[in-house]
Amino acid sequence: MLRTVAWPSRAFLPLLAVALASCSSSETVDQQSKLAASTAQAAVLVSDAWLSGAAPSHYASSALQSFAETLADAGRQVDSAPPSDKAKRDALAETVNRLSNAAKRAKDAVEAEQHAQAGQALQELRAAQGDLANGYRQYFSPDR
Repeated sequence: MLRTVAWPSRAFLPLLAVALASCSSSETVDQQSKLAASTAQAAVLVSDAWLSGAAPSHYASSALQSFAETLADAGRQVDSAPPSDKAKRDALAETVNRLSNAAKRAKDAVEAEQHAQAGQALQELRAAQGDLANGYRQYFSPDR
């Protein structure tokens, strides 16, 4: 008889992504920036879902906590990468850290059932997503 193994929670997925990324010995600013971009998008989706009433608070809070930790780790990885351009690398790391802080603020707002603060954190996430995309383009531009 075959048994299926159920995943404990969807909040586990970002942790799995970090674990898989950390297995690689060639972690780069590129990989961590892409991880940050996808994790930030997940945080936006969960925040949107909670604000619209489509996601329960306990799920949203747990997921946002996990996303904030994943983003904080990605920020540390970017910050510790050998720089080809220190100023551009530092700007990317700062933006990833902004994403982490916004995800944590969203989590705190969800836990406190504060829709206005969650909406503000969502706006911060979206703004930092744009900054991450711009910083990524600048970091990897041919004239660096």
